[in-house]
This record gives sequence, structure tokens and C-alpha cells, in this order.
Amino acid sequence: MRLFLAISAITLLLFSCKEEQEFEFDRTALLTEVATNQIVPKYEELVTKINLMKVAIDAFELSASEANLLAIRTAFSSTYLAFQHVKMFEFGPAADYGFQRSSNTYPTDTAQINTNIESGSYSLTTVSNTAAIGFPAIDYLIHKGSNESILFAFTSSASASNRMNYLKDLCVKLQTEALAIKSSWSTGYKETFIAANGTDISSSISILFNQFVIDLELVKNAKIGVPSGQYSGGEPFPTYVESYYNGASKSLAIANLIALKSVFTGGTGIGMDDYMDASVEFGTTSIPSSEITNQFDVCIASVEALTDPFSTSIPVDIAGFSKAYQELKKLVAYAKTDIPAALGVLISFSDTDGD
Repeated sequence: MRLFLAISAITLLLFSCKEEQEFEFDRTALLTEVATNQIVPKYEELVTKINLMKVAIDAFELSASEANLLAIRTAFSSTYLAFQHVKMFEFGPAADYGFQRSSNTYPTDTAQINTNIESGSYSLTTVSNTAAIGFPAIDYLIHKGSNESILFAFTSSASASNRMNYLKDLCVKLQTEALAIKSSWSTGYKETFIAANGTDISSSISILFNQFVIDLELVKNAKIGVPSGQYSGGEPFPTYVESYYNGASKSLAIANLIALKSVFTGGTGIGMDDYMDASVEFGTTSIPSSEITNQFDVCIASVEALTDPFSTSIPVDIAGFSKAYQELKKLVAYAKTDIPAALGVLISFSDTDGD
């Protein structure tokens, strides 16, 4: 009897010690990985791409030929893809500029763009111009209409000079802000980001996670859900797709999902997935990271199955877009429940999505 009581006491003591243990993970290593191998190099790549687009625009100003117009389009497409890899990092220096919103609000306001061009007087930083700037506005200027009509608009129309200036100003705004953000990360903010290695609402893990979820919802809602009628009783809005005039919605959506997956997995380094698996091993959560990684792959495949341009494929492939939307919805559900449970953080943004 005494032996039984002694064993019971030891068992209870060991159980109590395990209960008092706290789950620990090397958050500093995770933040260092994200900052060093993803955020900083991706901003560097974006700045390089924007600079090349600026070179192409300058060449077009000197000689507004069809070849030079095509060169702008090539540089634009490459830059827009690069942007998909930084848009989720809307905190710190990027938040100071509202970079995601100012760079990629769509559908673009063509009436406001034309008003700005006709007047030749505008401020690209005002709220009224939020939908008349960034990539969607450049997309409109270099893709709307035939090559001949675009060249005429930039060379022989009454507002040709203003149009050229507007295109240059749009590019310079992107260039200035992207460079400032990259410079901030390289000259101090990276260290600030890594040092805030707690799990409270102001910690870098919390901020990174919340922006990760926000950007994932933008893929689900803005890129797929809204244009395909998921929020309007089945009535589609094809003109609301990203990259409407260039017709490259599919490649941008896939690039965005690949970027999000890379942050989750850490690429070849430490990622949120490692944090999750350590949490499963400790016993605080039960969903392995592989379920989320696999769902990323399912979502990417469902978007790859769609046909560009989305604006013309949506009306004839509602089923395909609905499938992609539902798969993205599953991924968002994982992101809102299982990932924060493992990371020990909370959703801190106003969430009315219902997922």
C-alpha cells in the first residue's frame, strides 16, 4: 500500500512538472530567417525590377515606338510579379507608406486617371487618387487599346505630354517608396523586427502572422471571390480582377500563393511550419504543418486549373472559380485557427470575413 502511494505521489509530481512547463520555440531564429532570406532580398528584387521598368519608360519617352512599348510591358509584368512577394509585409516601413494599398488598389479608377492627365495637376498621395495609382493604373496606360491607339495617346493626342508625365510619375512613386522601405529594412528595422521576439500583440511574430492572414484573405476575396461572384449571389464582376487590362490575373495569384507558402514553410530555413510541428510534439496543438502545406498545394493547383484572362474565363467557368474559392476558404480557416494556436498569437485585425 505504501509502495502504491509512493508511486502515485511520484506520478502526480511528474505530471505537475510537465503541466508547469511552457512551450518554447526559437522565435528569434524564425524572425531572422524571414527577415534575412525573404523580406530583405524580396524588397531588393522589387527595387531592381522597378528600376528596370523606369529605364524602359525613359527609353519610351525618348522614342515612343512599339518596340519600346513592348519593353515597358515586359518590365511591368516582371515587376508586378515581384510585388506579389512583398505585399504581405505591410508593417513597419511599408505601413508608413501604405505601400500595399497605394501600389495595388483595383479595379483602377480610369475616370480619375484621365482627369489627372487632362488637367496635368494632381497629387498622387491624396486619398482621392488611391485607385488611380500603382500597378493597376500603369496597367491601364500601357495595355488599354491597340498598340496604335496607345502610341497615339502618348505621342499625338492633345494630352500626350501629360500622359507621359503621369506614367513616369506613377513609376517614380513606386520606385521612391520601394527604395525607402528596402533602405529602412537594411539600416536598422531588420534588427528591430528580430528583437521584438515575444508573442504579444506588438511582437513581430504577431504582426507577421496577422499580415500573413490578411494577405491570404486578399487572395481569396479580391483575386478570386469578388470577381467570380462569391459575395454577390453568383453575379460575377469580371472587370474587378487584378491586372484587368494585361490579363495576367492567374500568374499574379499563383505568385502570391507561392510567396505566402514560402513564408509559412520558411523556404529551406525555419518557418511557421517548424513552430507548428514543435507545438504538436509538445502536445499543445494537434494539426501538423503538413496539412496546411498540402492545402497550399491544393489551392495553387486549383488556381493553375483556371484560364487567363480571368475577366473572360469567369463567366464561362463559374464552377472552377468556385472550387478555387472553396479551397482558399479552407486554407484561410487553417490560418485563423490552427496556426495562431501553435504560435501562441491572436488575430488582432478586425475580422468580419466569417471564415
